[in-house]
Amino acid sequence: MKPLVIYSSHRCNTEKVALAIAQAVNCEAIKLDKTFDPLIMPSLDDYGLIFLGTGIRGGEPYVELLNFLKNVNLGKGKQFVLFMTWAGGGASNKLAYEGVKQALEIKGQHLAADYFICLGQTFRFTRRGRPNKTDIAEAKKWAITKLK
Repeated sequence: MKPLVIYSSHRCNTEKVALAIAQAVNCEAIKLDKTFDPLIMPSLDDYGLIFLGTGIRGGEPYVELLNFLKNVNLGKGKQFVLFMTWAGGGASNKLAYEGVKQALEIKGQHLAADYFICLGQTFRFTRRGRPNKTDIAEAKKWAITKLK
């Protein structure tokens, strides 16, 4: 099952985790941003395991990830897993998970219930240094378990 990492990152928090996961499972990482062109997206037919990454804003996953899920042919028979970075507010992680899950279900896909989440630095001063070395190590460990 060939893996792929697809992520959206506004403050580099999710990007740090995405690149660590890609390194751990030896795969490509694709960043979704304003310059992302779905026409240059590799076919997802070659991938069986797709790691989706996003930050959380107000209980919502980043819009770039939701737009990607809405507008790209995801194929069939994929395993989708989610990783997120956040400020640690309330149940916003559960709301963001549900948002990604619903976007996938609309396309006939399933999102694994087990997701990875860690704190990210916010507004350049709170949670300084997050995600840290421990967070990155935990992300890698979690990702490797998904290959089995």
